[in-house]
Amino acid sequence: MTILNRGFTLIELLIGLAIFGILIMLAGPMYAQFMANSQIRNAGDGMLNGVLWAQTTAIRGNTLARLVVDPTAGTGGWRVLQTIEGAEPSPPNPIQVYSLTDGSPNASVVPTPAGATQITFDGFGRIIANADASATISCINIDHASMTGLRNLRVVISNTGIGVGTKLCDPAAASTEPQACPANPCT
Repeated sequence: MTILNRGFTLIELLIGLAIFGILIMLAGPMYAQFMANSQIRNAGDGMLNGVLWAQTTAIRGNTLARLVVDPTAGTGGWRVLQTIEGAEPSPPNPIQVYSLTDGSPNASVVPTPAGATQITFDGFGRIIANADASATISCINIDHASMTGLRNLRVVISNTGIGVGTKLCDPAAASTEPQACPANPCT
């Protein structure tokens, strides 16, 4: 009568664990880069949605709507404020809020021009001067706060020229690619 040995020997188990460990060590940096690029994409989509939400709110209500961007890394985001009968309530009551901590805690958002934090739309969805005479956002650059060498994105906001409209684009893409940013959008 023969007894069949079933199972693994200790040596086979250790070899399997060693191979698994090596694969994890190789995949770890690629996974971290994948997650960082995902956070940049989530923040880019969030910023694009904020601009479109403010513009849609202005058109729907035939009033002024303002997007206020908070560029604080990790905790920033945006608020949409609507002017009702020519005035904003005090304190402002945001009708929509987005925080980068929801899906992009390490994303860095930088509005252009430097120091700009808001953009105002009229009832036709056109960009108008901010009520406090502050600079109007023309672009929002999104990158990762702690990693370099990733695919950064940009939200371009324009009412004039060939690239009219709001677009999420890749500033590193060739100008012939559909995901490329328009030439000189952030001036």
